[in-house]
Amino acid sequence: MGPMSISSSRWVSAGDPASIATMLTDQFRVEYGRDSHGVWFAPGRANLNGEHIDFHGGRCLPMALAHGTYVAAAPRTDGVLRLRTLESSLDSGPVEIDADAVTPAADRQQHLSRAEDHDDAHSWTRYVSGVFWALRQIEDPQLRIAAGFGADILISSTLPIGGGLSSSAALECATALACVALGAPLGTDHPEEELTRALTDARRAALAAACMRAEVEVVGAGTGGLDQTTSLRSAEGKLISLDCRDFTLTRVNISFLLRGYRLFAVDTGQPHQLAAAAFGSRRADSEVAMRILSADRLRDTLPARPTLNDVDLVLARFDELAGTADFAGREPLAVRRRLRHALTEMVRSERLHRHFADEARGVDHTAADLGETMTAGHNSMREDAEVSFPLADRIVDAALRRGATGARLIGGGFGGSVLVLAPEASVEQITTTLAHLDAGIRFIEVVPSGPAHAL
Repeated sequence: MGPMSISSSRWVSAGDPASIATMLTDQFRVEYGRDSHGVWFAPGRANLNGEHIDFHGGRCLPMALAHGTYVAAAPRTDGVLRLRTLESSLDSGPVEIDADAVTPAADRQQHLSRAEDHDDAHSWTRYVSGVFWALRQIEDPQLRIAAGFGADILISSTLPIGGGLSSSAALECATALACVALGAPLGTDHPEEELTRALTDARRAALAAACMRAEVEVVGAGTGGLDQTTSLRSAEGKLISLDCRDFTLTRVNISFLLRGYRLFAVDTGQPHQLAAAAFGSRRADSEVAMRILSADRLRDTLPARPTLNDVDLVLARFDELAGTADFAGREPLAVRRRLRHALTEMVRSERLHRHFADEARGVDHTAADLGETMTAGHNSMREDAEVSFPLADRIVDAALRRGATGARLIGGGFGGSVLVLAPEASVEQITTTLAHLDAGIRFIEVVPSGPAHAL
């Protein structure tokens, strides 16, 4: 087998949506003995910049993928959720849940130790049941599902699970569309594909907030809304510049860049766990820094157009306060490193935001600026956030040596994927080199794609 066939065989296909929907519909009938009432899709995401800062009000620069999660569902009237996934690494047969019994993670901790809660073999189902819980409480009555609403659900995904490409948020968002379609007034009034058109950006933002509540309050993961917003509010061919202070966004056409360059994700095959202690520890460190600086959000410590000089000023202020500060048991140097990552990541995001807003931008200039920013972001994820891992570092180094314009770890870290920007002519030699680094490596084409929708 030659080098070209080695790398080519490792590309993960997004699949044909219509064929996947037909397969899922047929399998649903086998699993549940009745027809599904529809299939809904939500995409994963890749983030050019803005890791570990959405929960601090920073700007993120994500795009939706063609890869995502498909949900086939039919309603029930007994408040029961019957769930099954076709993902072999998670599937252990159908799981039945009483929707009325779904509770926030904080409430569960009163009855279970953290280890017992975390080790639950069906913990993935909380991403689904959490959405049901959140949609019972959503303010918009058109999106609210009634008590007693349940569903049979079958799930299939073209995203690598735990690959740092937001498979969990894609599951949440596809579930949210299915719930609204089958159990909320908006779905009753707008059947099938009409629902996609009826979901205004404001309603998509409300659904994203509900999915974020599900992940934070029911799953217990400290995410900040980047993934759910991207999955529900993206646009084909567009990068999202997302201000996480208020979740306003600008959609930026980057198709000009992809005429000479390609973006692709390298799935390391090492899954991450956002609910694991390491991710929570990093966020806790940065939140201590926020309290020491008396800031409601770390983004508020920087001006509207921040520079690295502004970062130095904030760090100097932190150093002045550190001598008498209460670090709540956190290690002071680690807290400072998390602060420096968050602040420099915010500067990188704002710089890219201004660059993409410049209509006079050229392809090579944009690619060089983006590539430099991506690589600087990886260095910060490795040295200051300390969430990288050896294989990701090797992938970044090898990609850059073989001609990549930029590369960085994306997602929460501790596993997941590396995003690579490369000239079109260099992609084959880069992927061939990377394919030899580890047997578990796979590649995913990153093409800015549209938002969650009904099929």
